[in-house]
Amino acid sequence: MPWWGWIIVAIIMLAALAVGLVYAGIHAVRAAHGVADTGKEIQNYLNAMQKSAPSNETHEKPLFTQPLSTAARRYSLAQTEVERRRITRHNRHAERWSIWRHNRVPFTGNVPAGSNQAVSQSSNQAFDGIMAETETLQATRLEKVPIEIHRRSIR
Repeated sequence: MPWWGWIIVAIIMLAALAVGLVYAGIHAVRAAHGVADTGKEIQNYLNAMQKSAPSNETHEKPLFTQPLSTAARRYSLAQTEVERRRITRHNRHAERWSIWRHNRVPFTGNVPAGSNQAVSQSSNQAFDGIMAETETLQATRLEKVPIEIHRRSIR
């Protein structure tokens, strides 16, 4: 190869090296901007976690330091909510099965106008009856719990 051929190859090699460096530099700057934006977001989240939320609520004492009636009342309310969800789920299932029983075609969604209304009315009546029964049970539970159990003062 003549001497001028080597000069052309060297110039092409240096040009390719320069283009590669420019390409890498552009992508490095883009990546630095992305990292900086992510860092700013992380910093905002960390700053927000450092701030205490203004709260007007008073912190409630631990349950074991309160009278037993408080725990009994909370338990009763929680069980009432559990029972209400169970009844609601049962009524939903009963209504759907009733619709399927009347239509004989499951999963179609075609509901005769009268059957759906009758099912929801009977479900509502059953729900009201069970809720009244649950409220009576809750009141009975609260009446049976002695209030004067742990009256000692904590000093």
